[in-house]
Amino acid sequence: LFFSLSGCPRATFAGKKGKLSGDEILNTKFKTSDVLENDEEIKQLNKEISELNESNSEMEAAMVKLQSQISTMEKNLKNIEEENKIIEEQNEALFLELSGLSQALIQSLANIRLPHMDPISEQNFDAYVNTLTDMYTNQECYQNPENKDLLESIKQAVKGIQV
Repeated sequence: LFFSLSGCPRATFAGKKGKLSGDEILNTKFKTSDVLENDEEIKQLNKEISELNESNSEMEAAMVKLQSQISTMEKNLKNIEEENKIIEEQNEALFLELSGLSQALIQSLANIRLPHMDPISEQNFDAYVNTLTDMYTNQECYQNPENKDLLESIKQAVKGIQV
């Protein structure tokens, strides 16, 4: 079955009501120039949207790169902190070993007096060791029998120290 609107009084009235004259078409809100202006505005807006999307993409890529760099720096910092902790532990162990060696040296050399020096103690330890180092480095200056005996006594005194 086919129905036609031509016989319907409401459709005929709506059709007549919907017809516009030429002047009415020119006076309507949507003139051709308005449509063209809107079309240009839409093109401009689309261009701006495209530029913003491109800019956003570049910014997102820069952020991802920056986050990657930050992550790498944080990992490096963590590794450095772990390495520093290991070094500190090694330094502590070396300090304890040095302290033990100093005490052993002080005990071994307590009865040996170097010329122009007080007996070895914690207070004059560095000066005492410097004098010993000088004596052994410049043995030719200490060739007299008294100094030879002193050097031999020192050798005997420190012979048992385990390094």
